[in-house]
Parts: sequence; structure tokens; C-alpha cells
Amino acid sequence: MRDKKKKVDPVQKGASGEIGLESLPVTTYWTDVVRRFRKNKIAVVGLVMLLIIVILCAGAPLFTKYDPILDMDLLNQLKPPGSGDHILGTDNLGRDIWSRLLYGGRTSVLTGLTVALITGAIGVAIGLISGYFGGIVETILMRMTDIMLSFPFLIIAIAIMAALGSSQRNIILALAIVGWPRFARLTRGQVLAVKNSEYVESAKVAGFGNARIILNHILPNCMGPIIIQATLAVGGAILSAASLTYLGLGADAAAPDWGVMLSQGRQYLQSEAYLTIIPGLAISVTVLAMNWIGDGLRDAFDPKMRK
Repeated sequence: MRDKKKKVDPVQKGASGEIGLESLPVTTYWTDVVRRFRKNKIAVVGLVMLLIIVILCAGAPLFTKYDPILDMDLLNQLKPPGSGDHILGTDNLGRDIWSRLLYGGRTSVLTGLTVALITGAIGVAIGLISGYFGGIVETILMRMTDIMLSFPFLIIAIAIMAALGSSQRNIILALAIVGWPRFARLTRGQVLAVKNSEYVESAKVAGFGNARIILNHILPNCMGPIIIQATLAVGGAILSAASLTYLGLGADAAAPDWGVMLSQGRQYLQSEAYLTIIPGLAISVTVLAMNWIGDGLRDAFDPKMRK
């Protein structure tokens, strides 16, 4: 007698890898975000540009032999780019522009990152509280936000700097004070969109406290837009800090800073324009890279882009 062959479910066999439909690759939300970001060529170029800038500035002693402040050569003032060992020339005090550009990038990029972190922390906290609790708390916090947004950004920063004095620390403080409302409004909108979701209601039924619900259930689902806003805030803070320094409200004139270099080069615009063009290009390239990264993250976090 023939042995009766046992029938096997093709789907079951496929799961074990013998026959049936090919199994689909298992991906997570963050895997999809990374994949979509990598497909955006402009965003990848922006990331590469930013990494190069960070590496050059962080490793400045490895890429230049000159001190940006102490190494003055009054016999080689205002040398154009390509003059001897000075690949980008020298300034009005004979200091190497390449070294000042690298060390100045440390100050400018660090300022942008610090401002973004502070404004993000303040704005996200206010947005989470106002969006989750609502009522009189939301009314008070959002009216404060509206008041801050109703004034010109740079005018408030200048007024704060005039009151506090000129220093890099005060620039960070001033930009943080005027920058948090954007994060607050964005976060509040995201909280309103998710706070009535089933998983939030389930957490409330389970008896979780408000702080645990906000931090463990609501905030993680709002992080996409917040990360995008943070990348754009870094570029905006670098540009704003350079603007304040250009107006004479920033770092000390001897300090290596892109805004200081712009300010010092304006009196030589007609004769030695490179003194202004070089730091201006550094600021533009850095801000452009951050904006490209922000645009790439926006598309990567967009659920409509998921396939």
C-alpha cells in the first residue's frame, strides 16, 4: 500500500522556508525612517557636509598649526588667499584666517546646538503640559507663547542683549528666550493629535500617572516633528548668533567666531572682500546643510512617504 502523504499547509510551510509565499521583510518605524532618509540624496549630501564641518572644527589643532588669537604677524597683514602657508590669507592683524575659521566654527556650531537644546527643552515641556492638561493651564501658556511670537525675533534678542551685555553666554540666553515658542506650539499641536488615542486611554484606565503617560506614551509619538524642528533651530541659531555678533553684541572682538570675522571684515569690503566672503560662506554652508537635513527628516518622518 502506498503511504498516504500528509498534506501540509503551504502558508505553514512557507513560514518554515520550504514552500509557499516568500516572507516579507520585517521593518520597524525607525528602520523605515532611516531608509527614507537615505533615499533623499540632498539630505545625505547635507549630512556629509555637516560631518565634514564638525570634524574640521572639532579637530582644528590637527588641521592648522596657527593659534587663532596669539599668532599675529604684523608684517603679513591682509595677505590674500594662497599666500605662503596661509591658504585662506591673513586678517588685519596678520592672523591666519583658516585657523580662525576652524576654531570659530567650534563657537558657532556649539552655540547653535546649545540654543536648540535649551529652546527645545523649554518649548517641548510647555507644549506637553498645555496640550495634555488643557483648560486654564493651556490658555495661560499659549497666550504667553502668542505674546512672544507677536514681537520680531531679532528685535527682542537685541533688547535682551542690550540689557544683559555683550558675551557669547548672553547670546545663547537671548536666543533661548525668544526661540522656545516655536517648539511649544509645535509640541502642543502634536499632543492634541495623539492624547485621545486608544493607547493613551488604555494607559489612563490602567492607572498610570500623568507624568508617566506624557513621557512614555505621548512624547515618543511626537518626537518626529520635534527632531525636525531641532535641526532647523540649530541653523537658525547659528545665523542669528552671527547677526548679533555682526552688530557688536556678541563675543569678544579677539575671539575666533564667524560673526566676529564678518564684523571685522566689513571695513575691508571694497579692498579685501575675502575677509567677509570666507566666514559668510562658512555660515551659509553650515545653515544650508542643516536645512537639507531638516527637509530630509521631514520627508522621512512623513507617514505618507511610507511604502
